[in-house]
Amino acid sequence: MANDVDVKSIMSISSKSEGSTAPITRTKLKNAPLHERCAIPDMVKIKELFQAAYRNKMLPNEFRNLLRTLLNVEYDDDEFKILFLKINTSREGEIDWDELVSHLLLGYFLNDPENERASLQLPIMGLPTVMRSQHRHPISRICFCPDVAKDRSTNNLTGNYITASRDGMINWWSLDMTLLRTAFSSSPHLKVRTTWVTDMVCMPDVNIIVTSSTERDLRFYDCTAKTFTLKIVITSWEFMICTMYYHFHQDISEKCTLICGDVGGNVRVLQFSPVDRGPFRNQAGRALVQLRHIDLQRRPQLLAEMKLIELRGVHSEWVRQVSYYASLHCIVSCATCPDSLLMCDLAGSKTHNMFHLDKGIQCFAFDEEAHVLVTGGPDCSVRVWNPFVPSKASAALHGHHAGIVALVLQNRASIVYSLSRDRVIKVWDVQGQNCVQTYIDIPAQVGERTPISCVYNDATRELILAAVKIAVLVLDEQINPHHTDGFTHSRAVARILYNPLFKVIITCGMDSIIINWDPLTGKRNVLIREAHTRLLHGELIPVEITAACFDPGDQLLLTGARNGTLKVWNFNTGVCLKEMTIEHMCEVTNCFWVEGRILAVGWNRHVTEFEEGGTQRTGKSWETRHTDDVLAAAARPPLTLATSSYNSELIFWKLETGQPYRRFSCTEPMLRIKMQYSKRAASPHAAAGSSAHRGSSILRRPSMGGARDSVIDAASAMEKARARRVSAVSLPARAQVMRQLAVHAMVFLQSRPVHMHVATLMLSLENGQVQCWSEHPAGGIQGAFQGIHTAGDYVSAFATDVDNNYLFTGTTVGYIKVWLMTNYLTTDKTHICMPKLRLKFPFLWRDRIEGRAKRCVRDQPLPLLLNSYKAHLRCVTSLAYVDHLELLFRQSTPFSGLSASTGGQPP
Repeated sequence: MANDVDVKSIMSISSKSEGSTAPITRTKLKNAPLHERCAIPDMVKIKELFQAAYRNKMLPNEFRNLLRTLLNVEYDDDEFKILFLKINTSREGEIDWDELVSHLLLGYFLNDPENERASLQLPIMGLPTVMRSQHRHPISRICFCPDVAKDRSTNNLTGNYITASRDGMINWWSLDMTLLRTAFSSSPHLKVRTTWVTDMVCMPDVNIIVTSSTERDLRFYDCTAKTFTLKIVITSWEFMICTMYYHFHQDISEKCTLICGDVGGNVRVLQFSPVDRGPFRNQAGRALVQLRHIDLQRRPQLLAEMKLIELRGVHSEWVRQVSYYASLHCIVSCATCPDSLLMCDLAGSKTHNMFHLDKGIQCFAFDEEAHVLVTGGPDCSVRVWNPFVPSKASAALHGHHAGIVALVLQNRASIVYSLSRDRVIKVWDVQGQNCVQTYIDIPAQVGERTPISCVYNDATRELILAAVKIAVLVLDEQINPHHTDGFTHSRAVARILYNPLFKVIITCGMDSIIINWDPLTGKRNVLIREAHTRLLHGELIPVEITAACFDPGDQLLLTGARNGTLKVWNFNTGVCLKEMTIEHMCEVTNCFWVEGRILAVGWNRHVTEFEEGGTQRTGKSWETRHTDDVLAAAARPPLTLATSSYNSELIFWKLETGQPYRRFSCTEPMLRIKMQYSKRAASPHAAAGSSAHRGSSILRRPSMGGARDSVIDAASAMEKARARRVSAVSLPARAQVMRQLAVHAMVFLQSRPVHMHVATLMLSLENGQVQCWSEHPAGGIQGAFQGIHTAGDYVSAFATDVDNNYLFTGTTVGYIKVWLMTNYLTTDKTHICMPKLRLKFPFLWRDRIEGRAKRCVRDQPLPLLLNSYKAHLRCVTSLAYVDHLELLFRQSTPFSGLSASTGGQPP
């Protein structure tokens, strides 16, 4: 039964895939993707062959013959090995039908255009910018007034925001929300009390601002040259006008339209010609024009330039929103009643569509190019309509828990933002009909019980909310194409790894995302979202990935996170196989997978060991020798593990036994600290204050892009007392009074022999120096060189080739340097062909004027600096070198992204 379901799912998914149907006449294909060659009849035959096989499983040769004879596909030895390993997720050397079906399903999913276009960055990032409204009362309306050019075109990058509060106070704001000026709208007939302004709209082509109030009037103010003069007042409307909208055409011969909706469910339209500003032109001796609504109806000659059109009894409740559908010349209005939304032209003959919902519609938005109408109302649902089919909505999106008060459309109505009364914004993918993001970070101080008015600027992508205070929120921030394409990590990348078995690049980011890349095409193969999470207030929060490595066979991925968890992944399928933890909320800074064991180090100051095949979530701890957080570590299986801490401690461990055999201070590298193996109880202070110390470490933890401030222990009496209390396990007194240099990166030169005079370990200090150490018990510091040429910089990432001829370093300000390690601090001397190096590295060519990088290594003959270039704008966080391609992959904090370059010169 299960196999029948699998075949049906394959058939349904493959029918949607472009390459799923095989051609009738087949030709011999070389290394073709398996899911593109399997047609539905082939799947039936393959299933029958699996059922006839021994134990329903196939060996590699049997499966290869099946592909050759049945699908007419021939694979190279390396390509077939990779394919078989991807299918054989159980790693037993045999594959079954279920594993093949899973592999094909994954292939169809990766070919889905929906998966290809998915962006990794959430539409709304960060917290809103909250500022004072400068009003004494809550804001009743905020609108944008663009500048109008001579050809009557507008640009949303120039103009002003205008806010109006209930008491009639009107403020003008710049695009960066700087207050420009203030004015007041008041009734000319009231001398004592003021009115409550219900709505405001700007008419930018004629420089007029219109306000409506509870006095059932419309006031037209002239704002030319920063004035605020009352020009026209229309009073005694039958009902109070509560919402307005203004539309003008670029063609000056077309009439401008002011649409008003009142509390009686009526829609009234005022039309005028904008030539010479129409009824608002300045005339000498012309006083304030005051007339009543009934006069405008019965005696239009009193205001001949303005025409009144009325649509009476459109809705049975008061009108919530009005707008103008320019391409159809239609008036659109909505109300919270069964006759919810009306779309009709002014003549009422061509178009007259009424949309019906039981609870009505509170707000709407439409895209005229795509002809998509989106509505929201008190029933907490977002509905997508075809404006020509009012009988039924095309889609209904559910998820809000309060009535919807505002809608914003993006990308031809493919993305919808909906704001509810409880200040929750949901982002909807209309095509997939799913919620992309739920944003709950709008603070209550903006307006907890006050109606929120909002305006969206599509040029700056800013949504501005106004009530008691003003909040500015960026919706789907525009990406910089010079930095990222939007399909890579949105935050810093902790590790970048190259897998030589599957020939893919794996990146693990601080956004809790793991991506499997094709290094040649840059295509995403597999994407794992929210790889590490923690539960906070009943909601799963993504946790930053801080460490990663492969297993010895390069088939599985191990990741470590900031909350102390470790996970084992099949990175070809995105399946988590195992989860472990070193300590709750204790950051994992490095992890290693040696034969049969998993090792992790972090802010708990010791090495935690797990069994490879064990089922327990916790492991055993090695002896605690560090007195501060472990920041960097490197392993050289099966011999040595090196760990270094924030306070400059360097300890060498035997991987086989977990025994420390050498301890040094990188601040004083010539000082060898005696190792004491006598077992003794931990100090009371260390036991009682471990959590407090960890908290202080978190406070001084650096960002990925900046240098960490060094700590001078002698500067504080508290630190002196602490040093005396832990003197039994801490550094000597002479080292305590010196400025301790933290170690930020380490790498082993694996091909070098273990010898007391051969440097096999490279580590970087925060003063920019790269120290070279021997892991031999009788070794120690062998040398050092300066790895930077900019003050305040230091090396933050290392990489090397298989033969350890080159050392690649990345710095905190974005520089990449390539060093020649041949003949440097080693007993074996090799001839170096300098002409060949100059052909490969143009940096070695003689310059008329030398740059800073060359000047800094004049007195440093070894190691030879082969290349130096500015690769990123921010800190380089990880490096990976692919030998057979001679490509260096580097990654940095956003928004510099992932990039690759040849070993010889920058791209």
